[in-house]
Amino acid sequence: MRFWRSTSARAITATALVALGASAVVIGSGLRQHLIADHPVETPPTTSTESETDLQKLAQLPAKTDSEIEDQATRPIQTVVEAESGDTLLDLLLKAGVDRSEATQALDALREVYNPKALRIGQEVTVTFDRPKDGIGTGPFNAIALQADAGRQVSAKRAKDGFAASEVKREVTRQMAHFTATIKGSLFETAAAQGVPAPILVEMIRAFSYDVDFQRDIQPGDSFEVMFERFVDKKGQVVKDGDIMFAKLTLSGEAMPIYRYVDSNGLPDYYNPKGESVRKALLRTPVDGVRISSGFGMRMHPILGFSKMHKGVDFAVTSGTPVMAAGSGVIDYAGANGSYGYYLRIKHDAVHSTAYAHLSRFAQGMRTGKHVAQGQIVAFSGATGRATGPHLHYEVLVHNEQVNPMSVKFQSGNKLAGKELQRFLGETKERGMLLVQTPVTSKVALNKGDGPRPN
Repeated sequence: MRFWRSTSARAITATALVALGASAVVIGSGLRQHLIADHPVETPPTTSTESETDLQKLAQLPAKTDSEIEDQATRPIQTVVEAESGDTLLDLLLKAGVDRSEATQALDALREVYNPKALRIGQEVTVTFDRPKDGIGTGPFNAIALQADAGRQVSAKRAKDGFAASEVKREVTRQMAHFTATIKGSLFETAAAQGVPAPILVEMIRAFSYDVDFQRDIQPGDSFEVMFERFVDKKGQVVKDGDIMFAKLTLSGEAMPIYRYVDSNGLPDYYNPKGESVRKALLRTPVDGVRISSGFGMRMHPILGFSKMHKGVDFAVTSGTPVMAAGSGVIDYAGANGSYGYYLRIKHDAVHSTAYAHLSRFAQGMRTGKHVAQGQIVAFSGATGRATGPHLHYEVLVHNEQVNPMSVKFQSGNKLAGKELQRFLGETKERGMLLVQTPVTSKVALNKGDGPRPN
């Protein structure tokens, strides 16, 4: 299960910013914790960035008025979770903090309009809680809702006598949206200017982040291309965007195409043209890093005033920036740790661990012994311990010895073979033909409400 993202406009923008760029060094796929946040800085996630410009723009958003703050204080609290392999709707509700008896009641009601066994990998489920009067934590469980398919949303909401189910249907048409452009400034600015939706951009960046350092590898003159599903109603209005079918970055003349492929076990992933998964072992930059302020090795310590070995990498980030688990594993330390301040360490396997220091606080539920997954928000950056200002100190440990996170190399993930590879190659050939047939979507067309040509 993945905890997902905020649904507010500001939050979606923040999601894209925070997701810009984790280079990669993943042990397993992962759970990403993203509660709907009141402040965009704490809205999900995932990987590291291209420049400080986007965060600065976000920080310049106008302050909320008193009426907006009051309105926000009365809104329900929502958590969006994404189903992974083996998850059931009951699992998602329990992990989101719903009491088992209430979760069972809600699902019993939901069965009137939806078969819980139809839950698909990657499907997003919104869990709603009332907001407590004191503003601390969450109030009573209120509702569950999900998009059963592109044209049908189902929900079960608390009523006088338990829960009541409902569904909303819309006739939709599946199309393909196709965007491409030369990068000017940052990938985020360019793609957003072209009209690429932030969630699509976040997903594309996440897929490339295992091979691309978005802080260093993106240069003016590089380009991107992406094709994804888009569902529109009879009036041509976009109902929702679906999955990425194809994406490509061309960096310094080198093309890097990837394809989304669902294998015979129903597991989706992104693969290069050879059928090799883009996943690797650990996210090299588990935070919206903006820039490395201090690298691994000997340095003049800014507080102690003498040369000292720096056994990690420091990322310059604002206080409160979400920090993600670089890989799946078990937390073996979460608490105060001397000069490290608030410190969290994750053991990924018998050899590898990662550590995160100078944190302002831990994410809800993070404690020693808790299992976490790659991409899950585990803490928030700060300046606790021996620190001159807000930043994240990140370490990779091999046999409990710190090594340079920027130089660690890991093998690729899954490689398709046999009939699976042949099926993949057949699909990529079809995608290539579809890409040629699908016109590039223009910003003008989007503004007029015209979608891409149906396929």
